[in-house]
Amino acid sequence: MVLRIGVAIFLVSAGTAMAASPTQIAGDYVEARSNHVYTCGCLYSGEMVTGGREAILAWAFDGGSYRGTTLEGVRALAVLSGEENLSIQGMPRQAVLYLDGIASAKQKEAVVSLIERMYPGAVGKVIAVKVAPIVFHKAAGRVDVEVPGVAKVSERTAVLPADAHRGSSRWYEPFIPLTEATLAATTYYDYQGVDFSKQWEEPDAGITGYFGRFTLNP
Repeated sequence: MVLRIGVAIFLVSAGTAMAASPTQIAGDYVEARSNHVYTCGCLYSGEMVTGGREAILAWAFDGGSYRGTTLEGVRALAVLSGEENLSIQGMPRQAVLYLDGIASAKQKEAVVSLIERMYPGAVGKVIAVKVAPIVFHKAAGRVDVEVPGVAKVSERTAVLPADAHRGSSRWYEPFIPLTEATLAATTYYDYQGVDFSKQWEEPDAGITGYFGRFTLNP
């Protein structure tokens, strides 16, 4: 009897420890910028001064939890704007964050807190958080993300050297660490929202981003 009680206590303790352990957060990621990440030196030099001040980042969480709240099924999209090229280290930027798949205020707070905590340099200052439908469709070699009427990104796997300018090199890595990263040719990219003093549209923008997989262990 004593042995059985001891085993039961051990199993309960082990189960409690397992339940308390953090669950790895994972999902798909998309990034599009207003400058090329893979291009020739001349275009890189010009865009460093005049371009790259806008970007759209998107996450589709397919597993994990944060602060005791599941993130599976949540989608997030951040529209970024800065006064100069966002690739300059420490360059201030503002972000409007759109969320979809949110089931509660607690879950909304968890997602915003996670993004601000894990990606402060990429996202910068979040000036607004909005709940809105987000389409996030991933297929073989292609990804499409959209907040209808607000922002849209369509990308496919970049084909080298066909999609690049002559003499091109990779100048920028993704804004955030990725476990899998695919160099992407952006076939459409726009922002038509009202939170910034500008809007943009770039059909067939070129190799201006990445898509892939992310994991977090906060």
